[in-house]
Amino acid sequence: MKQSIRIILVVGLLVAMSLSACEGLPFDLPWQVDEIPTPTQPLDENGEITPTPDATPQVEETPPPVTSLTLWVPPEMDPNLGTDAGALFANRLDAFSDANGGIEIEVRVKAASGAGGLLDALTASSSAAPGALPDLIALSRPDLETAALKGLIYSLDGLTESPDDPDWYSFAREMALIQGSSYGLPFAADAMALVYRPERIPDLPQTWSALFEQEDEIEIVLAFPADQDQALYLMNLYLAEGGALQDSQRRPVLEVEPLTQVYRIIEEGVNTGVFPDYLNQYQTSGQVWAAFRDEQVDLAVTWASNFLKENPTDASLVPLFPGSENTVALGTGISWALATPEVGRHTLAVALAEFLVQPEYLAAWTRAAGYIPSRPSSLEGWQNQGIRTTISQIALMTRLRPSNDVILSLGPILREGSRQVLQGLVDPAQAAQLAIESLGDL
Repeated sequence: MKQSIRIILVVGLLVAMSLSACEGLPFDLPWQVDEIPTPTQPLDENGEITPTPDATPQVEETPPPVTSLTLWVPPEMDPNLGTDAGALFANRLDAFSDANGGIEIEVRVKAASGAGGLLDALTASSSAAPGALPDLIALSRPDLETAALKGLIYSLDGLTESPDDPDWYSFAREMALIQGSSYGLPFAADAMALVYRPERIPDLPQTWSALFEQEDEIEIVLAFPADQDQALYLMNLYLAEGGALQDSQRRPVLEVEPLTQVYRIIEEGVNTGVFPDYLNQYQTSGQVWAAFRDEQVDLAVTWASNFLKENPTDASLVPLFPGSENTVALGTGISWALATPEVGRHTLAVALAEFLVQPEYLAAWTRAAGYIPSRPSSLEGWQNQGIRTTISQIALMTRLRPSNDVILSLGPILREGSRQVLQGLVDPAQAAQLAIESLGDL
């Protein structure tokens, strides 16, 4: 019995020693139970630990710095063309680059219109290769309107305050607006005007009636693109007679009395030889200008830019004849538009556009390029007092050309009426009535 007790005591002692020794082991034994930790995080209503949000701050990705800008321009703006305007443009781009850390500015030249032209290339790249789109593109007013309505360019609202500057001709400011938003910064403007040769017409008449009452020994032909689909000069005459081109819902409209008066002017011009029927062969302003330059005619309606680009020494530029209600010249022009879809590039691209429409630069560039400045202060920088006065008169009477849809609807109708009056097929009242009926059939 005493031996059994001794064995039990020894075993108990060994167990005690084992348990004591376990506390110093570098590993856990399978029967050991970890101490239950005291929660340091808040508990929910079920006693569960509420997860703590990740305290690691989210770092927003910084867009890479803009190291280059791309511009698309028509051929006449090629900085390597070797012209004074091209050199001014190139120097201006260099100045912007120098002021912005040597940023690279690439200029790509594309046709002004047609297949492969600016608008065509913009449309194709927007769907097929967005990465190839330019940052800025120089677009004519018709193309600017089309591009904006198709979503090919981006509004400048909120990106620049330049459109709010009072230093714009009113028609130039409107030139950048599409449905109330700014889509461009205008830099080159143009307007309809008369060109004539003072040696052949020493006393140019100032009104239609004076023109039709010229003496027989002075035969004056006034050339205009009578067969032009857009019929812009006929619209010009119509506006000068007080006619409206849109109703309150902005739908194309023609009014009988002003239109009848326009066709009366055409008829009287036919009767006095001022408007010969061969005017129907002229379809473009360029053709009319070529006829004037080649001395086929001595008085012509054309864009002021045709005169300003060549500045012929034997010709003069004057405003159009006034109508019975207004003195009007339809105008158009070219604007810088934002084309890149990359928002991170917008700020610098718009800054370049603003740099390219500063008054001092435009004063020199428009004079060299042969355009009317979009800003009155830029015109003040022109040195020739005579041409400066004439351009100022023209710019102040200029209205922006109608929208593309108005021209598309009304142009062919006006042209057809004019053609029939020129050929003596109908009288003015009939021509006006037929035009209005044709519009109603659309």
